[in-house]
Amino acid sequence: MLRFDSIHFAYERTPVLRDVGLTARAGAITCVVGPSGCGKSTLLRLAAGLLPVQQGEIHVDDQPVSAPGLHVPPEQRSVGLVFQEGALFPHLTVAQNIGFGLDKNAPGARIAELIELTDLAGLEQRHPHELSGGQRQRVALARALAPKPRVLLFDEPYANLDQALRRQLRDATRQLVAELDMVAVFVTHDSDDVTALADTVVALDDGAVVQEGSPRELFDHPTHASVARLFGQTQRIRARRSGDVIQTAFGDWPTDCLAVEAPDHSELELLVRPDGMRVAAHPDGLPVTELRIAGADDLVCIQADDKSVLRVRVGRPHEIDVGTRVQVRPLRARTFPDNVANKTHSQ
Repeated sequence: MLRFDSIHFAYERTPVLRDVGLTARAGAITCVVGPSGCGKSTLLRLAAGLLPVQQGEIHVDDQPVSAPGLHVPPEQRSVGLVFQEGALFPHLTVAQNIGFGLDKNAPGARIAELIELTDLAGLEQRHPHELSGGQRQRVALARALAPKPRVLLFDEPYANLDQALRRQLRDATRQLVAELDMVAVFVTHDSDDVTALADTVVALDDGAVVQEGSPRELFDHPTHASVARLFGQTQRIRARRSGDVIQTAFGDWPTDCLAVEAPDHSELELLVRPDGMRVAAHPDGLPVTELRIAGADDLVCIQADDKSVLRVRVGRPHEIDVGTRVQVRPLRARTFPDNVANKTHSQ
């Protein structure tokens, strides 16, 4: 396993990581998620040995590799790193790139095995500029696997690829991690990566862990605003709590729609997902101004009297059309008060 214990890190006087602790286990993928600048990539660089630990400890299979006064060199800690851009050597062939980190006397069979494992057969003598984006990422993955590391770290490796290639590489990554029984930590800010890859999700915000659990737990029950924003195309609406009612431009909602308690008479900014509400036709409701296709569902766009628009996901077939008047009903505990959550976290 890979374990981070109470990691603190700062660039000069700017804190980046604050008391971060997490454990990633073999045969599973741990996704570290969060907004840009929250410390995700710094965490990987600490694990890979590219940065020294300032406070706390990092262990690989219960052996300390980083701590104040202890820094096992990157090549000695059995950790591989796959970068976003692949970072291939442009003057080397595919086979030479894969074998770069191996001993010069290493058998060629190891390179051949990795080429087969990553579906690169027939491309051995090509150079990086002759490859597609997906092929370059597979070469980078094969190169990271070449020394047989116990831990494999991914720093947003599929961010610049199209959706079809991303799906293909996600599937390949899951299969390889399970077959090789490796520890895998995958840094991303893409919710599709999380739902397709992760066994465990660790959410960072402002350098600290704010939630950890399964993808379903974080998707259905976020405990922090940054986690709610990560999944499901959240939209903001203004609201006010008055007793047992949440007053919005789209109607009065019961307070049980809130995922986090809000004080009475408070002004709120609600984060609402399209799948966190239901709509029903009603003559006294608000008008539907647009229908958009969203896979097997439609996004129903509803306009309030103040001209603000709310999008609700509705399964097909349905009887709602542009001009239909509808009432909006939020699901229980699926609406997140953003400003309340941030205030709670800062305390």
